Amino acid sequence: MVLTAQPRLRPLPPAVATRLATVRAGVQEGRLRRHVERLDAPRGRHHAAPEMCRAESYVAGELERAGWRVRRQEFTGPGGSASGVNLLADPPAEDPVDPRRPTVLVGAHLDTAPGSPGADDNASGVACLLELARILPEFGLARPVRLAVFDQEETGLHGSRALAGELGTLGRPAAVVVFECIGFYSALPGSQVLPSGAGLLYPGQRRRIRQRGWRGDWTLVAYRQSAGRLARLFGECLTHLAGPGAALLARDALDLRLAGPLLRRYVPATEHFARSDHQPFWDVGVPAIQVTDTADFRNPHYHQPGDTPETLDYHRIGDIAAATAVSLAHLGIR
Repeated sequence: MVLTAQPRLRPLPPAVATRLATVRAGVQEGRLRRHVERLDAPRGRHHAAPEMCRAESYVAGELERAGWRVRRQEFTGPGGSASGVNLLADPPAEDPVDPRRPTVLVGAHLDTAPGSPGADDNASGVACLLELARILPEFGLARPVRLAVFDQEETGLHGSRALAGELGTLGRPAAVVVFECIGFYSALPGSQVLPSGAGLLYPGQRRRIRQRGWRGDWTLVAYRQSAGRLARLFGECLTHLAGPGAALLARDALDLRLAGPLLRRYVPATEHFARSDHQPFWDVGVPAIQVTDTADFRNPHYHQPGDTPETLDYHRIGDIAAATAVSLAHLGIR
């Protein structure tokens, strides 16, 4: 399908490439691993409440140590279906940002599936968020950024739905980036699978994966047309760091105005685009991208006790942190 084809990723302009190299040199993979190791336990409001509280305190403390102003957003789901706490962090007060420019939101969920320590799902995303909190002020924010640590993702995206539902009060972001399982990669042939019907929707992307021997060594960027510029810039930054083919871009097929309703009914693969915290922002029309390693379509430890820190690729997580920082800084000026 032409409308779901991967956009052409261009070489970065020299000034952007230089800035990206500088930022990447400042990312510390050892710190990323330490964050994941500190979060190495099942955590959830109901199935592992003490560990969830400890994880929340650790993450809030790390954000505050980096100079960010942290506040708790308590929420209750419809009909009391779920309750929890999101952490929202705004940049250091001394950071020179223009308050007239819309905020960019970057988020990741903290809770895990019962019984899983959740290194990839989703301590990898939280660790990347914490590294962003450290490098963004050093890098110099070109626009206001808010960081969000979502609660209750595993039980139905309740935390991100609560935040998306309060945009009238908090301010509507210009864009949203969600990290969801970003740390598991494999160079083994056949380590990547796709959901049923994905080849029909994304023949070009499937061909690229097949040409790579079905290796799970790339990062997926899921997006809708409204966030196409951000998705493409992120992909260009990541491939500059990690090499050709390191980023695969896929536009949500339900974003196709005429074909979307039919695809929802007849192609099961479309449902997988709604599995994480970017979806509530799509639902209210906010441009958003999801960055992911494709979770259970690659990682055999997904939602299992084996989802542990030593299974992750911290170099790639570092690449994602740097690519995100530079993408946000240059969004809208290329």
